[in-house]
Amino acid sequence: MIDDSDYESLRQAGWDEKGIYEATALISFFNYSGRMEAASGLPMDQVPENAKFAEATADYR
Repeated sequence: MIDDSDYESLRQAGWDEKGIYEATALISFFNYSGRMEAASGLPMDQVPENAKFAEATADYR
């Protein structure tokens, strides 16, 4: 469970209210979408072995 001390710890670490809100919203969305995916019976994501992602290369800008 999250309580006021958790928010205070984030503020002491330099987080502002907008950052805390955005992180909470993003985490909540991924939690929700993961549960919906699991409940729908969809197979887990599978990344093909030969897949190449630009952001995973050394020259990604």
